[in-house]
Amino acid sequence: MKGINGSKVFKYIVFTQIKGIGPVSQNALLDICGNIDTCFAASFDDLTEVDEAGLIGRRRIESFIDQRNDMKLWAQAEEILRLSESLGINVITYEDIEFPERFRSVKDVPIVLYSKGKLEINSYIHSVGVVGARRCTAEGKKLAIQITRTAVESNATVISGMAKGIDSYAHTAAIKSNGYTIAILGNGVDICYPKEHEKLYEEIAEHGCLISEYPPGTLPRQYNFPKRNRLIAALADKLYVIDAGRNSGTVSTVDYSKKYGREVIMCRE
Repeated sequence: MKGINGSKVFKYIVFTQIKGIGPVSQNALLDICGNIDTCFAASFDDLTEVDEAGLIGRRRIESFIDQRNDMKLWAQAEEILRLSESLGINVITYEDIEFPERFRSVKDVPIVLYSKGKLEINSYIHSVGVVGARRCTAEGKKLAIQITRTAVESNATVISGMAKGIDSYAHTAAIKSNGYTIAILGNGVDICYPKEHEKLYEEIAEHGCLISEYPPGTLPRQYNFPKRNRLIAALADKLYVIDAGRNSGTVSTVDYSKKYGREVIMCRE
């Protein structure tokens, strides 16, 4: 196993495995340090001194210092990287050129992404999110397809979550229109969920990209999906919400979109 002075990707994965240090603190530490190597080399005094605004806090800095050399975490990181490589999964870090530029202005997004396919969103000036009801109407399905085709015609990336209903119609329409689409998952990208979307899953991996903040092997859990929704919101410049009820899971996507200053268009509530 590579040691503490090993590759940056190992340090990034270790960073995400540290308990009590979430994405906000991870981003803040990277911002004040400049890069991952400095984060892992800096002393407690160094970090508290540059954390002038107290964005991270002494307790989290101490927790980071205590855990960053934990060899159990390094062993976990090695296993995650080994499994990713064996499954053809890309590990993209905050410092990689493929890391979405749209994420850099948002402070609660992950610093490590796992992907299948080609993550090319930085090549697109515009991105459109299309989400909505799993049990949608025929009119909702038609609208999702129309919105997606229009987005593709304007050379926009189409973002969704590969769920049943509106999400799947948006991804499918993007692929059939020879567009580029990204599915953001609430589980590891090695797992197809829902299971009946296996063909769509393969098509997205071939013609677009599947991404997740969760390492391979992570099962779909209910509490993962609101977190997944914030990434849809952060990646989409404009969000279309179709056939979604007031108690729908898309509510969190709308809330995050507004928080991030994205345009939200409600269709057929």
